[in-house]
Amino acid sequence: MPYRLSILASLALAAAPVLAQEAPRICGAAQVEWLAGDEAGQDIATIQAALSASVQVAGSQPTVLAFRTSANSQTLRVEASADNGDPAISLLTEDGDLIAENDDTPVSLNAMLETTVGPGIYCVALRSVGDGDMAATVQVSRLEQDPLLHEEGTDTGGEIAACAPDTPAAPLAEGAIDERLAQGPVSTTQDGRQVGYYRFTLSGATPVTLRASSPTLDPHLKLFDAQGTLIGENDDAEGLNARLDFVSSLAAGDYCIGAAALTSEAGELTVSAQRLDPQAFLRNAYRKGELNPPADGSYPVQAVDLARQKQTVVLHDGAAQWLGFDLDQPTVVIVSAYGSLVGADPRLVLFAASGALEAENDDVDGGTDARVGPVLLEPGRYHLGVVDVNRNDGTRGPIRPIGLMFERFLRAP
Repeated sequence: MPYRLSILASLALAAAPVLAQEAPRICGAAQVEWLAGDEAGQDIATIQAALSASVQVAGSQPTVLAFRTSANSQTLRVEASADNGDPAISLLTEDGDLIAENDDTPVSLNAMLETTVGPGIYCVALRSVGDGDMAATVQVSRLEQDPLLHEEGTDTGGEIAACAPDTPAAPLAEGAIDERLAQGPVSTTQDGRQVGYYRFTLSGATPVTLRASSPTLDPHLKLFDAQGTLIGENDDAEGLNARLDFVSSLAAGDYCIGAAALTSEAGELTVSAQRLDPQAFLRNAYRKGELNPPADGSYPVQAVDLARQKQTVVLHDGAAQWLGFDLDQPTVVIVSAYGSLVGADPRLVLFAASGALEAENDDVDGGTDARVGPVLLEPGRYHLGVVDVNRNDGTRGPIRPIGLMFERFLRAP
């Protein structure tokens, strides 16, 4: 017997054909606004005042703001501030590739990042952590312009400046590093109160993983080319540790790694490079809930029948637990995960068979439990990943039960 369709689900079904026809714009987003209202005067390299806008974020839908720069090498400061809410920012290229991201500054829930880019169009994607509605201010500025955030107690001692050709840097390895990586990882350590720079050379294109890790600190990692142009950066990829992956091979040439703790304090930080094994990388991504597992049965996925099952429990050991279900008609689905009473912090990720991310959520209703939906899903195969955020850095521990509840709504005949 079909379920009665809720008002929210009816609106989602009615809007689906319109949304499906919208063509992506710049930065891979369906809706993009220019940071100061229109494209004119958006060149951060030449404008006198910083680019700033007050925006609204509705639920899990990010707000995407565009700007451009004509400078061959432009260092930017990107900030977001909210009186009530937790803003997170991502800096994207015109093609939608991620350059850098930040959630919290060292002293607040506001967000700030600094990076160097070349000429082109870029976007700031602003989202609300927890998916609540939020009013925020977003600003993009040059370093000599006034910042948006004036936060007392902010420690700037760990900032990583661009690694220019004349920047003092130690060799990560003697000779071409790809020859050394064939024998195993290469690493070095540094004082957590210092910013470290390490140069290396690749004689040929090589798939590489770079890491900055510490048992007590929060490392930040940047990679620059020989001219000091930023190639990529990361803060928290494995818990608080930082990681950059180049699966499709990093081109031959000279590079410089910049590494530092976000706050300068006593401790040890390890910088390492290793040859990336694509299959091991994929297995780790499935285990962490970052990628949709294959449908060929090579990775364990528990089958769920939403027509018959209204709830289930997964026994979580630290690796993402995957559930799969099939839909034979358009369906609005809501999935809730509960684990806070046993010390778990569940996060849900929902993928279509194509690998497209349909929905995700970490915290809901002011707590650490999670909920995705209501989301309209077309007929097909779907995978639901259940992640324990507290143990998503490769560690294993005691089994923690996480309860799941499923709700579905079908179009009334």
